[in-house]
Amino acid sequence: MEYIQEGDATIWERSPLAKLAASGNLSAYRHNGFWLPMDTLRDRNELQKLWESGNAPWKIWKV
Repeated sequence: MEYIQEGDATIWERSPLAKLAASGNLSAYRHNGFWLPMDTLRDRNELQKLWESGNAPWKIWKV
């Protein structure tokens, strides 16, 4: 929490992440599978189309 100095105006990709990396407290995981964000309505619609088409890469279970 000490990295968040501007409250709601904090830009996460700038100061907090830079400070976490500099202090050695930032790590990453390489994901080799399917990934798409669902941050916007456009993202949601794209994912919905994949689901409805039966080609949703994240649906790995069998019925």
